[in-house]
Amino acid sequence: MLEISVIGYKNHAEKVANFLCELLRVEIVNIYHPNSKKILDLISKSQIKKKKYTSDWKDLLNSDAFFICSPSETHADYILKILNTSNQNELCPYIYCEKPPVVDKKELNWLKREREKLSKTLYFGFNYRFSSLQKQLNEIMASGNLGIPIYASFAISHGLAFKSEMRENWRFNNPSVFSKITGNLGIHYVDICLSIFGSLKKTSIIETNIAKNSQPDTAIINLTFESGVICNIFLSYASVFSQTVDVFFSDGLLRENNSIIDIFHPRETFNLDNNFCQPKPYRISKNTESLNSESELQQSIHYFISKVESGKFFSEKKYDQSLSAAEIFLNI
Repeated sequence: MLEISVIGYKNHAEKVANFLCELLRVEIVNIYHPNSKKILDLISKSQIKKKKYTSDWKDLLNSDAFFICSPSETHADYILKILNTSNQNELCPYIYCEKPPVVDKKELNWLKREREKLSKTLYFGFNYRFSSLQKQLNEIMASGNLGIPIYASFAISHGLAFKSEMRENWRFNNPSVFSKITGNLGIHYVDICLSIFGSLKKTSIIETNIAKNSQPDTAIINLTFESGVICNIFLSYASVFSQTVDVFFSDGLLRENNSIIDIFHPRETFNLDNNFCQPKPYRISKNTESLNSESELQQSIHYFISKVESGKFFSEKKYDQSLSAAEIFLNI
């Protein structure tokens, strides 16, 4: 049976803690917050027996694993604190850290320097790695059935920025790139592209403010890869709802529209006049859940817990990929 500690207590942290409590192999879920008054308030409202609330860091030292679900600017600090107070001499304890891994270049360089000690047991929560889109792209790239990738476009938008109650929301007031749509949402799609298309050659990011809140609500991220693939990622909180992805290959097209995925293939498709025409699509995913669904979070947590239980290590390549995804936004 596992003892897990969650750093953070509300919103996403609460969702993570609640799901951990549902797992039969988890016996105790410590909820940590440094403010003792806040902890007393949480204790008074608690209804889940597995949860143990504390503001004393010493209560976490026997944990089998940690989940860092606190604000982004505290992630690196908590990784360091766990490392410094751990009983393990060579490797860091198992840590599930929500994205982003870092918020500045100093933190980024520290994680790079500590790669040998951290990369095997530190996992960053990029949940879109478990999306239907990611899985289908992995299969297509492995099979080569659609040829080589050429171009990808993402158009992800809705009208949140025009809601009056959102004007004071952190998404539109915090100047950190990882609070704005650019880094908070964009880092997921950059991570998908890095996973599929490999090493980056160059990037450019443009931000604009359509709804005239304090911070940008729209971003365009352009990525050019060493392989020659070009990706365009359009993100907006200031337009009509869209969740579309097109990935063009030399012999086909993958299209996702609201999490429904179709394949158009083969390239050599002709009409009655012997002119090129669009191939008839065949559907490979009828999943109606959004990319940012809870099921992907659950899959990500299951994956992490399986490593904790088995004592196996995470991919060092994925550690590097996580840092690369964050680094793109630190160069704005």
